[in-house]
Amino acid sequence: MTVIAHISDLHFGRDLQPVTEGLLASLDALQPDLIIISGDLTQRAKTSEFAAGQAFLRHLEQPRFIIPGNHDLAAWNLLERFAYPWRKWKRYVATDLEPIMQTDAFMAVGVNTARRLGLSLDWSRGRINRKQIRYVQEMLQHVPEDCLRIVVAHHPFWLPDSSLSRSLIGGREAALQGFHTAGVDLILGGHVHLAYVQPLEGMLVSHAGTTLSNRLTPGQPNSFNVIRGDRNRLALEQMEWRGTGFESIQRQFFQRTAGGWQPYDEV
Repeated sequence: MTVIAHISDLHFGRDLQPVTEGLLASLDALQPDLIIISGDLTQRAKTSEFAAGQAFLRHLEQPRFIIPGNHDLAAWNLLERFAYPWRKWKRYVATDLEPIMQTDAFMAVGVNTARRLGLSLDWSRGRINRKQIRYVQEMLQHVPEDCLRIVVAHHPFWLPDSSLSRSLIGGREAALQGFHTAGVDLILGGHVHLAYVQPLEGMLVSHAGTTLSNRLTPGQPNSFNVIRGDRNRLALEQMEWRGTGFESIQRQFFQRTAGGWQPYDEV
């Protein structure tokens, strides 16, 4: 059984040290096969924040998989944002903005959905283009049938009605069609600091809340998710910060059917 820890929106620069220590303790106890970080390592893409994020990443003893988010682009230094937007990321975090990782049990494909500039005045919005959709399809085309297929992207492909003001990712419809064709099982993300799981087009969209920062959505404490299972059955567990540590507050079960992933009740 594969065990994956999904954390997101760490926002170093607005991080909470006790929560960081609690997360490291939880990960040490969990010993996941992989830690997925779905963007926003920093708050303002400052050098000091990237250095703090790098120090945190070095504390992780398990394999990690990380993609950038919109906060990892400089907000006020326009020369940096447009001329060399990912220089700090490549120096402090990783040279690859769209990593892949494959084992006998799963394959994860990262997609960088953060953009330097968009049609909207809200530059925090994300987008996926056709080249990136083809990249996902090409990476997954030779994956064994029983291999769990995961896409990691920072911005949301689905939102509850109460959060639709945050905007869905641009290029969503084409991406969902392409992912479905490629047999994607899980789409993991963050951005909205809201934890949820939603079946969509036969796939599962699962978002983590902000794991370490004080930029909390009302009613949503710091959290991360734990994914257990294989390509037949999955258990998705939400872990919430309760002041002295992370505790399990919800577990949802899904099974893959001819029509895609569907919830079921564990007996």
